[in-house]
Amino acid sequence: MPEPTPKRSFGTSALSRTDAIGQCYCLSLLGGGVFLEEFQCTMALRYDEHKVPFVDFGNGVKLQFDYEEFSDKPSKEKATNELRETPDVMEASIRKLRELIQQEKQLELPVDDESFMKRFLRPKKYYPESTFEMLKAFYHMKAKPNFISDRLTTKSIQNALDDRAVQILPKRDQHGRRILYMEMGAKWNCTKVPSMEVIRCTNLLMEMVGREPGTQLHGIVFVINFDRLSLSHISQFPPKFVKTVVDHGQKHSPYRIKGIHIVNNARMFNIFFKIFKPFLGKKWSQRIFLHGVDFASLHDHIAPDCLPSTLGGTYELPAYEGAVIGQLLDCYKEKFEEEEKYGYVSEVKES
Repeated sequence: MPEPTPKRSFGTSALSRTDAIGQCYCLSLLGGGVFLEEFQCTMALRYDEHKVPFVDFGNGVKLQFDYEEFSDKPSKEKATNELRETPDVMEASIRKLRELIQQEKQLELPVDDESFMKRFLRPKKYYPESTFEMLKAFYHMKAKPNFISDRLTTKSIQNALDDRAVQILPKRDQHGRRILYMEMGAKWNCTKVPSMEVIRCTNLLMEMVGREPGTQLHGIVFVINFDRLSLSHISQFPPKFVKTVVDHGQKHSPYRIKGIHIVNNARMFNIFFKIFKPFLGKKWSQRIFLHGVDFASLHDHIAPDCLPSTLGGTYELPAYEGAVIGQLLDCYKEKFEEEEKYGYVSEVKES
C-alpha cells in the first residue's frame, strides 16, 4: 500500500488513531515541536453514520460486523425452513434449555439473554438437549487454561493478526456465509506464530462472527492456502492436538461450518491430511474440497465476486497491517470481557 501524503499539520496535545469519520492521524516531531498530521488513508478504521466501526479497504470494500437481528423475508423463511425457527419452537426450546442450564449448578450463563440462547440453539436447529451437550463441552474447553479458547483477547493473538495468518474476508459469499481465510504454507511463519496461536486466533474470529445473527443463519466457509507447505509447518500439529482441535470444531462449537476449501495443496499436503483424516466425522469429510491450483474449481462453490483477486476473485484486497483488525476487534472489547464472566466455576464466587 503506498505511503499516504499528509494533508496538513497543526499543533495539538491530543492524539487519536481515527476520528468519527475515519480520518487518520499520526504524531510528528518537527523542530522540537509536536504536530498532528492528518492523512487520507485508503485503509483505516472508520465509523458509519450509526457509529458502527468498520475497516475500509478502499474502493467500497469494507469489513464490518453486523449484530442486528435479520428481519428480511428471505432470511426469516430460511430460518424457518432450515433451523425450525418459529415463535412456538423458539419459546419452547429457550425455556427447556434454560431449565437444563439451571440444573448444571457450576455453569453460570446469561440464561435470560435471548440472543445468547439463540446463538447456541441455531446451529443445533433448536433441539435443546443436543444444544445443552454442545454448550457444556464448549465451556469445558474454555475452562482449560492456556489452551485453544480461554481468555481470548487481541493481545493474546497479536502476532497472528500482524502476520494475517487468519483473516475474515470483507465480503460474504453468494449464500450470505462468512469467509475465513487461513495461510498454512509459505506465508505462515510458524516460528513467530505457533499453531496454538493460529487456532486461538481462529477461535476468536469465529466468536466474533458467530455472534452475528446472519452468520448463525447462513454459516461460515473456510478457504485455506497450503502453498509451499513444509515439514516445519506439519510438525506444529501432533495428532493429540489435532484431535482436540477437530473435535472442538466438529462437535463442541456453535458454528455452522458449511465448507472447507483447500487451495494450492501439493504432495506435502497429503502427509498433513493423513494426520487430520482419522478424526474427521462424516459431515466435515463431505464438506472438505481439494482444489489444488484450480481457482475455477473453487469458484464453483464461492462466486468470484465474493473473493479477492489473490483467489481469482474480482475485488482487490490490499496488503494491510494486521493491527487495524486488532483495532476493530478492540471496539468490541466489552464482549470479550463479558464472555469471561460466564462458564464453569469450581466453587461459589467470592463476594
